[in-house]
Amino acid sequence: MQEGKNSAKGIAYVLASAICFALAGVLIKAIDWSALAVSGGRSVFAATVLYIFLRVQGKRLTLNGPVVAGAVINFVMLQTFVIANKLTTAANAIVLQFTMPAWIILMMWLFFRERPTRSSVVTCAVIFAGIVCFFFDQLSPDGFLGNVVAIVSGIAYAGVFLMKRIPGCDFESAAILSFAACAVCGMPDLVRETDFAPMTVAAVAVLGIVQVGFAYIFLSKGLDLVDPVTAALVSTIEPILNPLLVAAFIGELVGPLSLVGAALVIGSATAYNVHEARSART
Repeated sequence: MQEGKNSAKGIAYVLASAICFALAGVLIKAIDWSALAVSGGRSVFAATVLYIFLRVQGKRLTLNGPVVAGAVINFVMLQTFVIANKLTTAANAIVLQFTMPAWIILMMWLFFRERPTRSSVVTCAVIFAGIVCFFFDQLSPDGFLGNVVAIVSGIAYAGVFLMKRIPGCDFESAAILSFAACAVCGMPDLVRETDFAPMTVAAVAVLGIVQVGFAYIFLSKGLDLVDPVTAALVSTIEPILNPLLVAAFIGELVGPLSLVGAALVIGSATAYNVHEARSART
């Protein structure tokens, strides 16, 4: 890490990434395409943005075993989340995917021999409770297979946050390869779509450029400056901000319990970040 453990700049990058990711709900609602078509279309733009960023950084696309492994991890995360949304409720899918911080803590312990701090475990528990509160009215036991797929997505998402820990894995190259794979998988659905109105194409472009492309750029820079657990806990603002943006711009209202959940997530993540920032200065 270049600027000290869990620097404020690194946390800001991760927060910016989460905000970009959270734009998905509002933008996807504006696109009358299948999920795979949206995923494939936005991936074309995302791969282009990330490749330009890679070249601006003076780097070339890398292809080796660790990069391919990272690309598979990212591809599995992206595709299983889309599939989970088809097989179970959207609330189930996002809540179960955002078990991701717990999986990161476990993987850090098992594979890197880094024991979790008490503050990270407590924060993780409070955040998960807040997410469950936020989506409590929509949670359902239905769609067992979809719930399992969503958990797989959460495990793969944890792997994305650990990609920079894999020796020889270039984060940007792995992400570009995974976007290319998503584009190929989504192409059959994409060519069958008939709505290519300017607003639809613009929404897909913004999804690819900002919601995915910029999000991965910010996440890459953030992971250089903060540890994966902190990055994961900061990112849990995403599943709260996503529906709040939908409520603000689309008019889908949230209930009082949802606001309690939002307060728990944002409050605990903020408290953890303040604690980490103070620890970094000592």
